[in-house]
Parts: sequence; structure tokens; C-alpha cells
Amino acid sequence: MTAGQFEQLHERIWRVPSDFRSSGVATATNVYVVRGAITALVDTGVFGTPTNDVRPALASLGLSLGDVDLVVNTHGHFDHLGGNAEVKDAGNAEIALHRADAPLAESNENHARRLRELYGAIDADHLRSAREAMTMRLLGRAVGVDRVLDDGDVVDLGADVKLTVVHTPGHTAGSVCYFWEQAGLLFTGDSIQARGVHAGALPIVEAPGSYADSLMRAREIRPSALLMGHGFQGPDGALGPVARGGAVADVFHESLRTHDVLSRAFSAALDDAPDASGGDVARRAVEIAGADLRLHIEPSLGFPWGFFYTLPGYLQLARIGA
Repeated sequence: MTAGQFEQLHERIWRVPSDFRSSGVATATNVYVVRGAITALVDTGVFGTPTNDVRPALASLGLSLGDVDLVVNTHGHFDHLGGNAEVKDAGNAEIALHRADAPLAESNENHARRLRELYGAIDADHLRSAREAMTMRLLGRAVGVDRVLDDGDVVDLGADVKLTVVHTPGHTAGSVCYFWEQAGLLFTGDSIQARGVHAGALPIVEAPGSYADSLMRAREIRPSALLMGHGFQGPDGALGPVARGGAVADVFHESLRTHDVLSRAFSAALDDAPDASGGDVARRAVEIAGADLRLHIEPSLGFPWGFFYTLPGYLQLARIGA
């Protein structure tokens, strides 16, 4: 399935792709319109997504941006909550987000602070400024959270559309999936990464110590379909953004396998050079995992795409286990 088409997935669900690669991000985010008795959005993309992508999609359904009653964010990254302010300003929609990621909705400075921590851990602070500037540009005004979510909460949209919050930390500490049990559909955001957003990249996993348990928990739900935030990759191409049937098992398998490869690579790299700097251990781990995961080193970065989110977490996990 291609990422670039507005499509109806269910009588109450539509997928709205937002392609902002011209802004310097090598990806597109999927926003989902869910209609019960009220209208909700699962995520809002970046600043501009609601106006440029969601508004015309809603118009085709006879709705306006002001008709959105609720935004349920899957996590706090800029490409999933960057449009929150636009939606709220259009009609005062409520914003819901897990409590562990709530600080990312409350202040844009918290995004910059997190980037400083991540880049510094692997001796890559010299690469941070460009990413920080891009992140700030694509974040809308911080508007906070109206409803703080916890695991097991139910977001009731009426008309038998009830989304259960499944806390799945790994991508971020506050990442969640939303499960509509009656339809068997799991909105995963970025909780289930496979091999990452595009070929040769790393999956983005800030908290790898929680990731495998989250993957197994989501798999145990046995959803009939995964409605993902991006078109995550497998070894032979995209597995999404929507996975159904046998592809669901493929996404879980590839996510767990990739996590295992990275965990082992970092353990081996640290064993080889226990006193090496974080950057040197990370580079060695990428070298070890590279052939298996077909990682591509971006010449301007010296690492695969997604490195700054992922490598610090696996480094910390290896050091804890050493």
C-alpha cells in the first residue's frame, strides 16, 4: 500500500498521509480520522499538517477542522503532535496523551533538551544544531494536555467506538497504542518499528529496555490490523502504513528480530572496548549490525538515519547489562 493517498480503511476510519519531506525530514506521517458520535484524530503530524492535509480530507467528509472534538496522540514526538495547536485553535479540541510524554506537549524546550541529551551521549553534539532547528520549525505552539492518559484507560468516542489505551514504551517512554477491540484494529503510532521508517535506517527506539516487552504485549492482543504512523520497513520493502492478515505477524517478527540484533551488537561492541567513548561503541555496534540489517551510513552524519534517537538507548542498555 502506498503512503501517499487519502483512503477509507473502515466505515469509521480514514487515513490521511502528510508528506513533509521537503522540510528536511525523510518521512511522512499518517494521521487517522476516527468517527464515533464525536470526531477524533489519532495524531496531528507536524505544524501545517492539519491545514494542508487534514482539512481537505475532512472537507471531503463534509466536516471542517473545527468539527474535530478530540486529538489522541500516540506519543510526544514533533511529527505526531506538531499540529495540535492548529486543531485546537480551529475548534478547541481536547488533547489526550500519556503522562510520560506529557512534558513534550507542555513545552517545546523539552524537545530541545532531549536532543541535547541524546546527541551528547554518543559524542555527536556537533550534528545537533541542524536537527534541533528543524524540530523547532515543525513544532506548532505548545498547547499542553487536556486529558492525561494511563494504561488501560478507555477513550469513548460514542457509537460503540471505544479505544483502549495500551502503554507500549520503547519508541518513547510515553508511547501508546489505541485498541478498538470490536473492530480488532490497533493504532500503533510509532510503537512497532520493524526496521525503521526507510530502507537502511535504524528503528527509532529511545527506551530499548522496555521495547521487547511492549512488542510482545501488543502482539498478544492479536489485532487483525495495525494502523501505523509510518510505512515501516521489512527486509524486502514497506510493511505498512497499514498491515493486515499475515503482514501483522511480519511486523512483530521484524521488530523483535531487529531489536535483538541491535542489543547483541551493542553488547559485543562494549565487550570489545569497555573503556571506549559512547561514540566509538556506537560506531562499532553499527558496524556489527550493519550487514544483517543492511544499514546505510549517511555520509553527512557518519551514522544511519535515526541514529541520535536509537543508539544512546542501546548504549545505555548495554552498559547496564555489562
